[in-house]
Amino acid sequence: MERTANLNSDYVQGVKNAPAFGMKDKIGYLLGDLGFNSLQVIVNSYLMLFCVNILGISAVHFASIVFLCKALDALNDTFIGRTVDNRPATKYGKMKPYLKKFAIPYMIFTIVLFFNVTSMPYFLKIAWILVIYFIWGIVGTFINVPYGAMSNIITTDQVQRTELSNFRSIGSFLGATIPTTVAPMLLFDQNQDPIASRFIVLTVIFGIFCVVCLTVAHSLIRERVIVADVAEVQGKEKINYLQIAKSFLKNRIMIAVVLSYVVTKLFTQPVSMINQYVFMVYFKDTDALSVASALSMIPMLAGMLVIKPLVKKFGKKNLITWPMLGAAICYGVTAFLPMTPMSWVIAQFCASACTAALGLLLWSLIADAVDYQAYLTKTRNDGTVYATITFIVFFAASASTSIIALMLEVLGYDAALGSMGQLPGVAERLKMFGGVWPMLGVLLIFICYKFIYNMNDEDMRKISSEVSKL
Repeated sequence: MERTANLNSDYVQGVKNAPAFGMKDKIGYLLGDLGFNSLQVIVNSYLMLFCVNILGISAVHFASIVFLCKALDALNDTFIGRTVDNRPATKYGKMKPYLKKFAIPYMIFTIVLFFNVTSMPYFLKIAWILVIYFIWGIVGTFINVPYGAMSNIITTDQVQRTELSNFRSIGSFLGATIPTTVAPMLLFDQNQDPIASRFIVLTVIFGIFCVVCLTVAHSLIRERVIVADVAEVQGKEKINYLQIAKSFLKNRIMIAVVLSYVVTKLFTQPVSMINQYVFMVYFKDTDALSVASALSMIPMLAGMLVIKPLVKKFGKKNLITWPMLGAAICYGVTAFLPMTPMSWVIAQFCASACTAALGLLLWSLIADAVDYQAYLTKTRNDGTVYATITFIVFFAASASTSIIALMLEVLGYDAALGSMGQLPGVAERLKMFGGVWPMLGVLLIFICYKFIYNMNDEDMRKISSEVSKL
């Protein structure tokens, strides 16, 4: 009673009367990531193309904008996480109200990012993208942080969390593949160059889609764990974010998961962005981009059907460790062997099959890491811990898009020359980079889970049971 005495009575009753965990929660969690990730991927995959090829911003200047904004956004994440923890719960829950509240602003700022401001002076174009991109990141964080923390209060059961992670991963994956399947058919002309006006059409379509998905997710998901306001538990004591980050060093699960997440952001998620330039310049066939994105859905959808029995038989660690070596071989083939557009697509399809288990289990692994952190510290600050994870990941990964933009310069790509007029050797260098970069990533992920991650599923079930009593 002491734990709930000062909480909103409607919130407490809503949590206590929540129906048993079921398909509505899983579908809701899938839709949340599907909607949010659709816009996230459009910006991450196509903003560089828009800024460099349409607005005429140099790749180096664009890289600087992205690095600065993402670094500042990473610093904001911890404060936003603290705001979420301190916010009084409502009858709709502690975390999920943020989904509905920030859905429309997120859509609006995504659309504004792709306004054609070509007529502006160069320095004003830089300022425009800098300001709008920074605000867009803050608005997105107000959805992403509570959404991630919510998994720990939807259910404490390890099997149910695995199912929840599977559905979220499918939503995230579909949110990545649907835009990257549709966009190439919409954005490019017959010379494989992008068309300025089409970017707004793309963002409006997926912006509305995002708002609908987040609204339905808000309706379907139910929170089942009562979370006291941090302000009530800790009074006005200031939280030491550096201390939380340092405490992660005692948590090998956290280290492995966060490092692998960072590597994913840096090396494997930019594959779709790199593919744009490989297919534009090397293959001169952007239609194949849609085929590549569509085929990449198959391993995740198939994996969703078999992941549960595979986890029971082999355990999470084995499923996300050894297949990475297969993915490394597939990416190596694309880098070093002669390729046609279709053989490139097939090789990346095989790589996607090898990394599917990690994609399906990532959010379950993060939930485990957060639970283990609570077990070690004997304190639950899920929103703050998730925000600290986000801070570490996004601060380290803030260089991702910037690195790709800078590598275009290093490899000799010149947007002013168009897809057909690049200098000799540029296409071959782009093709090799497109294979080597993700190959390095999956090898690093293998190291994270083979040599750092140290928990089996049975021990994790016991720890989660203990944490649920905190």
